[in-house]
Amino acid sequence: MTGKMMKYGYFDEKNREYVIDRCDVPVSFTNYLGLENMCTVISHNSGGYSFKGSPEYGRITRFRPNGVPLDRPGHYVYLRDDETGKYWTVSWQPVGIDLKEAEYVCRHGLSYSKFECKYNGIIAEKTLFVPLGHDVELWDVKVTNTSDRKRAISLFSYVEFSLHQIDLDNKDFQMGLYASGSSCTEGVIDYTFFYHPDMHHFMTADFEPDSYDCVRDEFIGNYRSESNPAAVENGRCSNSSKLGGNHCGSLHKQFEIEPGQTIRAVLMLGAGGAEQGKKTRKMFADHSVVDKAFEQIKNYWRSRLANYQCITPDEGANVMLNTWTPYQAATCVTWSRFASFIEVGGRTGLGYRDTAQDTISSSYLQPDKVKQRLVELMRAQTSEGFGLHLFDPAMMDESGDAKANLPTVLLSGDSDQSVHIPELKDVCSDDALWLVAAVCEYLKETGDIDFLETEVTFADEGSATVYEHLKKALDFSAKHVADNGICQGLRADWNDCINLRGGQSSMVTFMHYWALRLFNEVAAYLNRDDDSERYSEIASRIKQAAAANLWDGQWYLRGFTAEGRKIGTDEDEEGKLFLNAQSWAVMSGLSEHDKAIRAMDAAYDKLFDRYGLHLLWPAYSKPDDGVGFVTRVYKGIKENASIFSHPNPWAIIAECMLGRGDRAFEYYTAMLPFYQNDMMEIRQAEPYSYCQFVMGKDHTDHGRARHPWLTGSAGWFYTAATKWILGVRPTFKGLEVDPCVPKDWDEFSIVRKWRGSTFNISVKNPDHVSKGVKSIKLNGQEITGLIPVQQPGTDNDVQVLMG
Repeated sequence: MTGKMMKYGYFDEKNREYVIDRCDVPVSFTNYLGLENMCTVISHNSGGYSFKGSPEYGRITRFRPNGVPLDRPGHYVYLRDDETGKYWTVSWQPVGIDLKEAEYVCRHGLSYSKFECKYNGIIAEKTLFVPLGHDVELWDVKVTNTSDRKRAISLFSYVEFSLHQIDLDNKDFQMGLYASGSSCTEGVIDYTFFYHPDMHHFMTADFEPDSYDCVRDEFIGNYRSESNPAAVENGRCSNSSKLGGNHCGSLHKQFEIEPGQTIRAVLMLGAGGAEQGKKTRKMFADHSVVDKAFEQIKNYWRSRLANYQCITPDEGANVMLNTWTPYQAATCVTWSRFASFIEVGGRTGLGYRDTAQDTISSSYLQPDKVKQRLVELMRAQTSEGFGLHLFDPAMMDESGDAKANLPTVLLSGDSDQSVHIPELKDVCSDDALWLVAAVCEYLKETGDIDFLETEVTFADEGSATVYEHLKKALDFSAKHVADNGICQGLRADWNDCINLRGGQSSMVTFMHYWALRLFNEVAAYLNRDDDSERYSEIASRIKQAAAANLWDGQWYLRGFTAEGRKIGTDEDEEGKLFLNAQSWAVMSGLSEHDKAIRAMDAAYDKLFDRYGLHLLWPAYSKPDDGVGFVTRVYKGIKENASIFSHPNPWAIIAECMLGRGDRAFEYYTAMLPFYQNDMMEIRQAEPYSYCQFVMGKDHTDHGRARHPWLTGSAGWFYTAATKWILGVRPTFKGLEVDPCVPKDWDEFSIVRKWRGSTFNISVKNPDHVSKGVKSIKLNGQEITGLIPVQQPGTDNDVQVLMG
């Protein structure tokens, strides 16, 4: 990769914003607006789309994925100088004024984005956010006249309404184009869909419009685009509306602005019909209500993030751990995987393993949402113990019956059973095991032990307590083992591209052992000795089977094909070494120490480079259907030897368990987006967001990051850094402090709120060790072991001395 390295923005730590001061970024830098039902995915140039509930079925505005230009259409405000006819947008695009003539800045904040423009003697600002408690996106626009004369400035809003479903937007125009309709009365554009009369969306504003357009083609004009719409060029909309066709939301208003004067306009894009639009308009026409709603968003994140703040010797770690990584992880809990510029709503619902893992890092941040997700996961677990790999919570009511015929879970033909239960060969062997860890982390964080006795339905039939749901998951994996005692891979384990179809997975074997250990902590805490004994015996059998079958001499095998061939062995030409087999052997607690050291050293030597750890080595170049689809992916991309982000934190945790803090932190900083801020020509992704993968060394785009935001990487990097590098981990009975840091760190500090009280933790490292705690003082008194639960509302001083 050649050429001058560039950066397009910087971190504003005071305001918790990423500021893009060069808007000609090679890719879209995106943000997520909305914390409840309505969501907008928005770029630094105001491109993107909104939906309510489901990005597939609840679309509000349209988006053209993988298009040129790269992020159109969007949520735009045009300004026009009515004396000269010049026009521009408050965001740089879509008009795209020469950046030598205009100054543009975008500020992505926590659940809001701000767009600022200085051009033609006018300063304009647009803030987009979705207020708590409302299914509406507010556009708070301020326009200031910095010239020395009175100005006539016209403002135009623009969104293109979706045909409500992705399929209708992208292919089935015969259906959608003739079912959509629009009208504008009393300043409210009402967009509806005749086939679904309850589907209405609106756009309105706090002003009486001088003109409007509800029909896209009338606003844009023939042979034009969002860059040069006819209505803006002409200075007036045509008051268009129609039954059928493509629809938009454009409200036009001319303002007379005195020198030095600022005018303010609030536009509102929301879910609901004209009456809802009128109510919303009345509410947010009061600008003090808008200000209060925006402050609520800021306070929401201020209070949530205050639950964990740290000061370390590393600037990048501080910025990411205090703001951006928990923000990304929480976004994944709320919006899952199918709403981005990569996954643009082509699927709906929740991935089982994705959702379970997302909750692991977020119980301290949004415990109520995590609890909701855990219940949904259990409702999507079968009575046999496995989870539905992809499911929609909307399909399940309290009895477990389907509410709607949605395609993420197929109907089962003539059967009376509404939810299709897949055959064993189509089950992902790892899914339900993540549920065990997710529930355990929630319990340790909240102390909500009564949750274990909550009765939750299964996806197919019957119900059980949460505790029994966990046992079902463990029993399923214990049942589906080969003759050698290694867990079957079934359709796939965590790696969807390793399709064993009757083979065995070392990763699931290690995961099963890990989940058993976590469950046994619960059983011991509840004094359920019979369960402790039973599941300890299963764990012992797994450990013996792994020792007998999975060590390859220098590292651990990835598994066996259905024909019994080894995967991840030094005997092969390709795919000799897999990262997950090494990290999970250690992370699970199964590996003996000497083998753990050798396995992780092999990973360091063969898989690591400046951008992180590759998923496997060497890359596959020849198809091998016994191993799976991974062998049919180009070298260095995704599962075939890319630097896949998600497994890198597992290696960090493994190294922390081995006490090797320098190496753990080397892995952490290699993938830290913060440190890639000045290499956007290579990275081509947001420097505040983890991405799904980075192109591997076998690819010409080595170092390029792909698929930002909605990835389990954020949650796992957060877990690895906070609970293993900085080393503060909740347990059932207290806080464990067990850091594993670089030897040259002198000290660091953490503010951790846990179970209603605050712990101000100061860690000093005078002997410059990576691991080991000499002493702990709680409120001046020396203690041994765990820091006990304290009275809610108390502030507690914790002094930790490493050595």
